[in-house]
Amino acid sequence: MQVDVKLLVPFRQIAKTGQVRVDMEGGTLEDLLENLIVRFPSLRDHLSGEEFPGVLPFLLMINKKVVKGGRPADIRINHGDCVTITQIMTGG
Repeated sequence: MQVDVKLLVPFRQIAKTGQVRVDMEGGTLEDLLENLIVRFPSLRDHLSGEEFPGVLPFLLMINKKVVKGGRPADIRINHGDCVTITQIMTGG
């Protein structure tokens, strides 16, 4: 399965690329993250782990739609999807 991944700030600087096509087995966000971490080990601390269960440590969009949360093993990714990962922005 092929998935296009866009890495935005700060992940683009950490991985030293802004876009990558991933050929992967499986069909979940967890599978995709494992693939990205193998390819870009410097992303490990930024993409893995959950401070709060069900809350992702980054902002995730699949096909330009924000994914509000959930466990990476429960979030489905399909062939041809465009996955965007960026930092969570807060403000007031």
